[in-house]
Amino acid sequence: MTALPTDVARRDAARRGAIIGFGNVAANGHLPAWRACRDIHITAVSDPDPDRQALAATLLPGVHVYTSAEELLREEPLDFVDIAAPPALHAPLIVAAANGGVHVLCEKPLTASLQDYAAVRAAARRAGIVVHTVHNWKYSEAFLAVQRIIADGALGAITEVVFDTARAGCAAATAGNWRVQAAVAGGGILVDHGWHALYLLVALANEVPQRVRALVERRRYIDAEVEDTALCVVDFPSLTGEIRLTWAADERRTRWRFAGTDGELLVDDDRLIVRGPQGERVQKLASALSAGSHHPDWFVGVVDSFCRELDEPATRGTNQTEAEWCLRLLSLAYASSAQGGRPLDVPRVEGWLAEAGATA
Repeated sequence: MTALPTDVARRDAARRGAIIGFGNVAANGHLPAWRACRDIHITAVSDPDPDRQALAATLLPGVHVYTSAEELLREEPLDFVDIAAPPALHAPLIVAAANGGVHVLCEKPLTASLQDYAAVRAAARRAGIVVHTVHNWKYSEAFLAVQRIIADGALGAITEVVFDTARAGCAAATAGNWRVQAAVAGGGILVDHGWHALYLLVALANEVPQRVRALVERRRYIDAEVEDTALCVVDFPSLTGEIRLTWAADERRTRWRFAGTDGELLVDDDRLIVRGPQGERVQKLASALSAGSHHPDWFVGVVDSFCRELDEPATRGTNQTEAEWCLRLLSLAYASSAQGGRPLDVPRVEGWLAEAGATA
């Protein structure tokens, strides 16, 4: 694992933050990065589970521990909250924080539905707060390397991107298997892993998507309420992105492919392979993309991005726009699958919530 720096972000004054939902991701992925921030203090934690409360008290001596987020928000003077609760709770927690004038960093997916997002967007606008989603894969060693290689022009113009994620089951959760409960998770693997692939794809393409087509199915979790396998294709003006996902594999692996007019780039877990007219070169990564689920070293980049939006008003909304695209494309993907994989055009940006059946 990459060592965390001792001073992550650039700030003029200390900020007080709280973690809402102290499951595995918060304890093992978020907290190490927060503790590396010289000018951020996590002063409170809320979680309904007594065991998670006890763990928070152990890991953060002197922290104020609450059973409910409502009590935490009422009692604590805060600059921001870090929401790491299950997806169905994101929208009401963000709205509650916004009503108190508190900025929000939230785990993905930002919300479990478009209707939920409409309420979040309205509350955030009224309060003038930052709402920032944890897009941590953007700060992985592999993706940063991919961006450098593409920017250097080694592949020419990118025409095709493939994100292939295979897991032998979904990640364990501290409060039951909520990832396969539709009302809690908002969807299956297309939400859980597909969200990552979508924001990476949107960042790489830097274009407005045109069409989406998708198919989802259940192979391992036959009796589950959500899909465990998905194929989603997003067409942009200059490239096509394909997302392949399954929790029904017999191995754990992550593979990416980037095809350009002058070459090809493959990321195969801990290897980066560039193929072009000059032959092939292989670069060994410090850690495999499939190694672990928490990635505290990637969360450092999330913290820095969040603090940049807090400190530089001109940058505010950058991350939220990415999250909006993820929500739009996921909604279209599920609609396409319900219609047998029929390609669906992406509606115009203005008024998209109303077209999707949500009202702000």
